[in-house]
Amino acid sequence: MRYAGLTGIVTALALGGCTSEFWDWDPDTHIALDPLTATGLRIDRIEVKSSYYSPADDFSEAFVPAFRRQTEACARGERGVRAVVFIHALDRGSDLIGENGRAQLSGSVDLIDRRGRVVGRYPLSAALSDRRDDVGARRVALGDAFGRQLCREAFG
Repeated sequence: MRYAGLTGIVTALALGGCTSEFWDWDPDTHIALDPLTATGLRIDRIEVKSSYYSPADDFSEAFVPAFRRQTEACARGERGVRAVVFIHALDRGSDLIGENGRAQLSGSVDLIDRRGRVVGRYPLSAALSDRRDDVGARRVALGDAFGRQLCREAFG
């Protein structure tokens, strides 16, 4: 009986570890595409996720088209991959203004092939030099900046 309680505690701790977020596992933070592989890829689907919640539609509706415009210009290959944009600290009321008074965003983009394998992972961050008053304009500008940075780092 004494071991039953201990077994329960050990089981709870083990199962608790199974439910942790992916980033709690401390995966490789940067996985670079081979340049030859990069030339054959195109981004056919974009998902936006956050550590706090699934980003609201209004964030994704502004961010994704801007991000897509940039990546369509650099990733023109035949093989489609899914881009999962993970925003590190995006909360529901986020105006995207950091402590320094500038619009900023940090996160990463995983490029995932059709078999579900992460073939590229790029930590990204963007900061706007000017403070735009409209939060929608900030979302678009940061989507553009994330897309441009991914193009530079992944697709040359």
